[in-house]
Amino acid sequence: MTSLYKNRQLIFADDNNDKKSISVNILETFDTSSSYGLYLWPCSPILAQYIWYNRNDFIGKNILEIGAGTSLPGLVSAKIGAQNIILCDNPKIDKWLSLIRETIQLNTMIADRIHIEFLDWYNEQSIDELIKKYFPSNIDIILGSDIFFHKKDFETIISLLDKFFTYGHSSLKFLGTIEQRSRSTILKLNHLIDIWNMTLDIVPLNYFNGDTIYPNIIAGHDILLFSIVKKKNEKMR
Repeated sequence: MTSLYKNRQLIFADDNNDKKSISVNILETFDTSSSYGLYLWPCSPILAQYIWYNRNDFIGKNILEIGAGTSLPGLVSAKIGAQNIILCDNPKIDKWLSLIRETIQLNTMIADRIHIEFLDWYNEQSIDELIKKYFPSNIDIILGSDIFFHKKDFETIISLLDKFFTYGHSSLKFLGTIEQRSRSTILKLNHLIDIWNMTLDIVPLNYFNGDTIYPNIIAGHDILLFSIVKKKNEKMR
């Protein structure tokens, strides 16, 4: 492993109860000029903390993480007992495949439940292949940490979620985090949610101790955690 990469360990624990805890090791690069996807952005620990805090809802479930990057939320899902975890990212991200494979090896007892796939949001064949392989019945929860980054990509991502909702089962939902880098960020997302007949619900960070987790990482960042589902009357049958 070159000096461009760092092994970072994150610990998730219940308040004042170290007996209930997990540790996750991730590899990341600080050379953001080569790829934004291989860096631990502040949204990622927030989503991972939500998963840890609500771990009973993830045990035995099949999880799909899109735009996975360093894959912290997916790895936490594996650590707390999710049945299968599919980690996806763009094949154009240099070194992602090798990095995530090494990351998985750093975390014991989870490799047999993690599957790695490439997914290009702008490539219909890539999307169709993923849907054919894992839908309709094999995904319970979709995760996405800070995937709503560039506003030009927002509708493409919403369209992707719409396809997943169309081919997935009726209880399928998306859980994500977003950093409000401008006042228009959530306004644009809400506008697209309405157009695509979906529902977005924001979960306050203090509901799951997300406002206190890793302050050295999240300090100064305005982060929202939210769920997205398809409105039931719009679900294809």
